[in-house]
Amino acid sequence: MQNFVKRTAAGVLALGLSLSAAAVPAWAAGTNQDGEGTLSTAFTFTYRNDPTYTVIIPDAVTITEEGAQVSISAEDVAWLDGQKVSVTIAGTDAYRNQMVLEGKTADGKNASLRYQFVMEDGSIIETTGGKDQVNGVELASFTENGAVSFTVRPVLSGSSSIKKGVTYTGTMTYGISLVDLG
Repeated sequence: MQNFVKRTAAGVLALGLSLSAAAVPAWAAGTNQDGEGTLSTAFTFTYRNDPTYTVIIPDAVTITEEGAQVSISAEDVAWLDGQKVSVTIAGTDAYRNQMVLEGKTADGKNASLRYQFVMEDGSIIETTGGKDQVNGVELASFTENGAVSFTVRPVLSGSSSIKKGVTYTGTMTYGISLVDLG
C-alpha cells in the first residue's frame, strides 16, 4: 500500500510539473511586481508578390522531312518562390491523344502520319498507339527567362497509311502551370 501511495504521489507531482511547463510559452518575456519597463512582441509579415511569367509557344509549325525547330520560351519570370513554370503536353486532336497528323488523299481516302519530338538531350517523345501516352510529359521548365528548343519530325516509315501528295495537319495543346521545385 505504501508503494502505491508513493507511486500515485510521484505521478501527480510529475503531471503537475508538466502541465505548469506547458502553460508558459517558450521564449516569452516576463516581469513581476517589482519589474520596471515594458514588454513587447515583434511581428513580421511579408506580403509576397504573385508569380508572373509569359510563356510563348508557336501557333503554327511547318514540318519538313528533316524536321523543324520548335522553341518554347518564358519571359517576365519573377517571384516564383520555390516553384518553376512547367510546360507539358496536355493532349492532341488525334484519336487517343496520339502524336498523329491526318489528311485526305486526292480520292478522299484517310491518311495519317506520326510525328515525334527530339529533345535537346537526344531523347525522343512519341506515341505508339496507347491512350494518353504523352499527356503530362514536360517539354520545358523555367525558373528564369529563357528558351528550350527541340525538333519535331515526321515518322516516315512503318505505316501503310502514309501517302505522298497529302497535306497532313493536327494540333497539340499544352499545360502551363507552376509546380514545386524538387
